[in-house]
Amino acid sequence: MTRSQLFQIRFAATAGVLILAFVVVRYLWFPGDYFAISGVTKLLLVLVAVNLVVGPALSTLVYKPGKWGLRFDLVVIACIELAILGWGMHEIYERRPDFAVFSVDRFEAVTRSEVDISQLQDSRLATWPGYTPRLIYAALPTDPEVMNQLIEDTVFLGRKDIDRRPEFWQPYANGITKLKAAAMPLARFLTPDDSRAGPVRRWLNRRDVHAKDFVYLPMRGRDGEAIAIIHADIGYPVDVLAVDPWQPFPEES
Repeated sequence: MTRSQLFQIRFAATAGVLILAFVVVRYLWFPGDYFAISGVTKLLLVLVAVNLVVGPALSTLVYKPGKWGLRFDLVVIACIELAILGWGMHEIYERRPDFAVFSVDRFEAVTRSEVDISQLQDSRLATWPGYTPRLIYAALPTDPEVMNQLIEDTVFLGRKDIDRRPEFWQPYANGITKLKAAAMPLARFLTPDDSRAGPVRRWLNRRDVHAKDFVYLPMRGRDGEAIAIIHADIGYPVDVLAVDPWQPFPEES
């Protein structure tokens, strides 16, 4: 086998593994536009670049037919490559949004590492419901003393707000009434002078639905913001779309 042949074989093998890893990350861990707002794109690109250098390039560099210890060298390189891949996938997995938390007037994409799950009043809320994040309602406290303490914690002491305080979490259905009151019509984005009209129209066309049937709320991720598109009647999110929820609308400019 020549070095060129070895490089082609190692490159194809590494590329196949990386494509499989990408499919898992993109479609299972970060479905839809959760991928765009979770800040994993750069980490994924680094992982791809490093593995392509460590695997095919180093294997080709050390390869010499008949070389003593060649098999050992290739095994070591493969182990290093797998270790880097494992580390990278672990780091990406840690950024996976486990929870989509509705709080006051927006959603937060929250990872499990950001919260103390032991503080949950309802352990069922900690379970993974499928390939999309668990929907959560973070309720403001009704006790004045608890509310005052929360304000002091968040405003003056810089501690986590209710979206990352599981002791305030409730089943999502409990917050649907408040969500509907806070949500805004999706049709707001469809004015001709709004740059966000294109992505919203394409989303509607792909699903063959009408904007009047949907509302939205801002959603904030680890490294970006989007809108959570919500069915106006049932109050449940149907998708996340990576458009800027804070850009002024033409009629407001």
